[in-house]
Amino acid sequence: TNMAGCTDTLTLSRILTDKCKDKHFTKSSRYRLLDSVDDVIIAWSKEDGCLLSQLIIPNCKVQTLALSKPPVWEVEHVQINKSGSGVALIGRRGVAVVELPHRSGDPPLYDGGRDTITCRVEYVAERFFLCHPKLEVMAAAWHPGSLENNHIVILASDNYLRIYNLTSNEIPEQAISLGSGRVGVISSSNFTCSSNLGESAVAFDFGLPNEPVMCPSGNPVSNGIIENLIDLENGKRQKFLGLQWPVFILYGNGEIYFVITNLSTTRPALHRLFGPLSMIPACDDNYGLDSCSLLVLQSSPPVLVIATTTGQLHHCIVIDSDVNEDESLSSIATSVKLHVYETVELELSLLPDDENFTSPLSLHPDPTTPTRYWVSHEAGVHGVTVPFIEHLLQYTDLPDDAAFSASESPCIVDHILCTRSLTPAGPMPVVGLVAGTSHILYVMLASGRIISIIIPPAFVQQIIESPNTDFDLAVSPLRKVHSQNFEDHIRCILHRLSSQPLLASGSTSKVTPDEYLNLLNRITATLRKNYMQPQRAARLDIQRRSDILNEQKQRLQAEVDDLQARKKSLTEKAHELAEKYEEANDKKSQLVERLERVLSQVMRALPVLSTGEKNMMRELESMQSHTSSLLNQLAQIKAKDKWQISQMEKYQNTETVKNQRASCVSESQLKALKQALTNEGEKLSNLLERVNHVKHDLQL
Repeated sequence: TNMAGCTDTLTLSRILTDKCKDKHFTKSSRYRLLDSVDDVIIAWSKEDGCLLSQLIIPNCKVQTLALSKPPVWEVEHVQINKSGSGVALIGRRGVAVVELPHRSGDPPLYDGGRDTITCRVEYVAERFFLCHPKLEVMAAAWHPGSLENNHIVILASDNYLRIYNLTSNEIPEQAISLGSGRVGVISSSNFTCSSNLGESAVAFDFGLPNEPVMCPSGNPVSNGIIENLIDLENGKRQKFLGLQWPVFILYGNGEIYFVITNLSTTRPALHRLFGPLSMIPACDDNYGLDSCSLLVLQSSPPVLVIATTTGQLHHCIVIDSDVNEDESLSSIATSVKLHVYETVELELSLLPDDENFTSPLSLHPDPTTPTRYWVSHEAGVHGVTVPFIEHLLQYTDLPDDAAFSASESPCIVDHILCTRSLTPAGPMPVVGLVAGTSHILYVMLASGRIISIIIPPAFVQQIIESPNTDFDLAVSPLRKVHSQNFEDHIRCILHRLSSQPLLASGSTSKVTPDEYLNLLNRITATLRKNYMQPQRAARLDIQRRSDILNEQKQRLQAEVDDLQARKKSLTEKAHELAEKYEEANDKKSQLVERLERVLSQVMRALPVLSTGEKNMMRELESMQSHTSSLLNQLAQIKAKDKWQISQMEKYQNTETVKNQRASCVSESQLKALKQALTNEGEKLSNLLERVNHVKHDLQL
């Protein structure tokens, strides 16, 4: 991975550079005087004994956070809690907590944007450290399981891990002995002996809890008013406080112990210390007797990074063997082991006479990814990417019966910054480092200068491929030529065993031309071997791949042209076939019509009556019989009509008959008779019409 650029955009850098007068820093200390939370970066000003804060915005206002009671001892480490409500000032002789004011306004600055703000300071176990002048603070950190972010953990040189609540900062809530009988009483002789033998604890770090939890995060505007995302109901509160947080402790001789802590009120009175953890494969010197720093990469299982003052980094996987629930806790000590996956040796200095150069290393996690961390020391900064972490994260997403691939995944080391490149210029120690979430690395030098380095996202090779058992994709000819992903292939070619860092010098002392020439030759050799040669090889592979692609493009283009010609000919044939189909369909219709006519004529010429003709014959016979009955009825009706007419004539001829009829038949009776005769006439008309129709049908 290549660093994209280096800038000094923070106003805070210029102010610290102007204020910095004394550049002396203790060589044996690991300074971390820079930290950030949300969008605020805070630095410790050694000359003024105060904190300087600035929003991570170019040319933003710098605020001075003055302390109500500055510490008299030297501050070596500055650490902000998760909510951004307090800053822990950590030194060899004590720990102080600075209460930060609330933020408001636009942009959200402390206390509305005042230039200088006096902050309240509380000292943790101040009386205890004053009463024990030989006692020193080896390491301190905020407890991640604190609901109000007010628990701080201190590792002292008496091999005790003490957890303090800021509400009662003199008496620890928990005191965990890490000496295992080595140092029972705080005495100068025992302490000196154990320190010389490397049997004292030098660092610690927290692992993931026993259950998944969303860590409380601060609000960059309110900065503490709404500082928790956890429901404060008693049940959920106790559940969160009851989470068991493993703490891994590193001793100077390289041994690793661990202890389970929680902040619940129902915790056990006595904490069991497990260890030393077995390290496999075994090594005679236990992988170094000068361990100085420890970092737990947040994965499952956790991966420990152990740093030594000689520049070695050991990546260890915490392996927990199967232990039954009914077994005693003593079996846990033997079930947990450390598998040393790989050991990396850093190039701390570029000076030719610094082969035996040693410096305490500080390990910093990368907030953007668990696969990368940063290493700062007196001579510069390194970045380490561990692809094996991605391997573990991908494996946890697979089914339970999925096999674990044991493919080698070596880490990627980048030398980002070097401050020991020229002997006359003098060293320029790195005293602070912050990795921002926006892929910017802030490095603070002893001169007060803060360098902003733009870093790319961590590249991790895809180790596990999810198999698709439903179907198999056809392998193209290009895949047969290049079975490996070409991008991964180019990345592997461009992978460097060493990198050329940014250079920073300590002073303006006169440098001889020979030293400049030696430095130039070294840089040129590094650039030629680790930059130019891989780029040439990558260019040749890209050119070769381009030639193959061009050849395949021409072949595919010829195939496409052939297919286009075949498509054209097939289209013409399809049109011809369509026309022939239409003609055949018309001829088929004509033949079907002719066949129907022939069949009709054949059926008519048959001597045997068809079913339809037989039905028609029966119908005609029934009509013939019905016609004779109708004719008889018609003759009767005609006879009756003739008789009626004769009767009417008789009555009309004689006057007497008329008078008698007139006297005998009333008007209503006459009307009824007329109506009856009319109806009979209509019936006769209908019968005549039916007879005529029948005659017409029968052609009579």
